[in-house]
Amino acid sequence: MKPSFYIVDDDPSIRRILSNIIDNYRLGYVIGEGEDGNKAIDEIEKMLPDIALVDLLLPSVDGIEIVKETKKKNLSTQFIMISEVNSKDMIGDAYKSGIEYFINKPINVIEVVAIIEKAIETLDLKKVLSVIGKTMEKNNYRILTDNMNNVTDNNIKEEITKIFSDIGILGESGSNDLMNIIEMIVNERKILGVKFHRYKVSDLYRKLNKKYKDENKPVVSIKAIEQRVRRVIQSSLENLASLGIEDYGNIKFEKYSTSLFDFTEVKRQMDYIRNKSQYKGKINVRKFIEGLISHISV
Repeated sequence: MKPSFYIVDDDPSIRRILSNIIDNYRLGYVIGEGEDGNKAIDEIEKMLPDIALVDLLLPSVDGIEIVKETKKKNLSTQFIMISEVNSKDMIGDAYKSGIEYFINKPINVIEVVAIIEKAIETLDLKKVLSVIGKTMEKNNYRILTDNMNNVTDNNIKEEITKIFSDIGILGESGSNDLMNIIEMIVNERKILGVKFHRYKVSDLYRKLNKKYKDENKPVVSIKAIEQRVRRVIQSSLENLASLGIEDYGNIKFEKYSTSLFDFTEVKRQMDYIRNKSQYKGKINVRKFIEGLISHISV
């Protein structure tokens, strides 16, 4: 299927030339065009063209802002910038905003066709990779989930429970979510045969949400899981900070304060408790999880 195009330029003759090139060389079909940046942002979001040809210098909202605003919405549209500007800084800013290619004015038919064909190749490649990625993710998740059901290590659960008790969050809302997340990571690493692998914290919440659904447990939204996990980690920071205030040499404080948190944040939380600061210490979910795993015998 041929790609769809949207053209933004305040010069109607440029829009007409580009539209004719796309039509004459059978590169695709134009589904919309405009001369105003704000209108273009709205229409690109609604029409979802495969490729947008955008003029850099527009009277209201310029081409770079159009690209930035639409990129915020995670649209799959590819952007080709058009301009007679030769400033390296402006061209650099255009690429930083997320454009794929650049067409110079005055319009050269051969250049336009060549660049659009490259954009179409990139578009097709992204679609293929997206299909492959989704297929692999689905298969890998199924394999990992099937294998995880066979991987049980009571010692891990006991060790996590002991740590939760040490930092004062055993039985708190969110501690069970945290337990499940840590077990998922540990089991995945066992299956993959690695000591460490990268992951997105947001993916952990998503996987846990799916796990609860698969096990017919009460449905909990991904956002609710995230909030519970963050609250229980914040609670552990407050507990450790209190221990440090009572006894800086406390064994639990020394053991966990720097491995689970950035000590600057622990100190900030201690100052907050002492009313020396109006700001609480901040948590880092990934650091907490990895720090906790470092205390487990895996």
